[in-house]
Amino acid sequence: MKPTGTIHDLGYKRYGGARLSSATRWLVILRNQIATGWQTWWRFKASLGLAVLTTFIAGGVMFILRDKGIRDFGGNFAATMADAALPKSIEWYTRAAFLVSLTIGSRVVAGDVQSGAFTFYFARSVRPRDYVLGKLGGMAGLLMLIMLAGPLVLALSRLGLSDNTEQLVDSLHLIPKAIAIGLIGTVVFAAVPLAFSSMFSNVRYAMALWAAYYLVFGLMVSLLGRESQSWIGALDLATALEAVAMKLFDLQLFRGRAGWVPWDAALASLAIHAVLAIAILSVQVRRAYGSGVGGAS
Repeated sequence: MKPTGTIHDLGYKRYGGARLSSATRWLVILRNQIATGWQTWWRFKASLGLAVLTTFIAGGVMFILRDKGIRDFGGNFAATMADAALPKSIEWYTRAAFLVSLTIGSRVVAGDVQSGAFTFYFARSVRPRDYVLGKLGGMAGLLMLIMLAGPLVLALSRLGLSDNTEQLVDSLHLIPKAIAIGLIGTVVFAAVPLAFSSMFSNVRYAMALWAAYYLVFGLMVSLLGRESQSWIGALDLATALEAVAMKLFDLQLFRGRAGWVPWDAALASLAIHAVLAIAILSVQVRRAYGSGVGGAS
């Protein structure tokens, strides 16, 4: 004789925990993005270490060249070298930011598509704009530790090396300028690699295309701009950031490849890159959202 089945009614109890507003969903994605990026050495911490090393070296150059004995010997040249330490360091902060964008940014959306995480996001009433804002904000949070914190620390260090109150007041303009170039670099390196990542469902392809665009295409247009002495070099993101930094800090010497690029063309290139990248990212995420992986509103 077969045993009679028994149904155990465990009952139903409505969830009584804290409920987050739909307006804060993007913050959850942002925090997750930052936590994920911080997990491994090779993805973020190594790049952060490069930025910290750059800060120490540039700060050391400032300190040595602001020494009275060095200034008495070197004259105006020593003072110019000290003032050039901050804008010239942007080149190295840019390299650290690119490494973060390559190892993290270019993998984000493609990795979510490849792993099926879009289903997880959109099946839980996460809107496309929540996803875009969260990922952009998370990448920006990581990159600020490199592109913003480094120049800002150097600007504050330069103020601390002032000889008197008058010189301190005259140097206060360095702070908003450091913040400006830091924010510009943060936005560019957060948005552009995410756009490349959103165009592929394979992480390797996304990383390869972003690396090719930044390194190969960037080098080509930078050299072409130098040879033709035209604005075309502004299409290289690294050169464009350097050109804007040179203009902000009024650096006339040691201009390098950025010396041939008009600062207004460089700023326009950075703005166009950022706007187009955010537009591409939004369209691609919206397309994935409407293709059947989600459906929550």
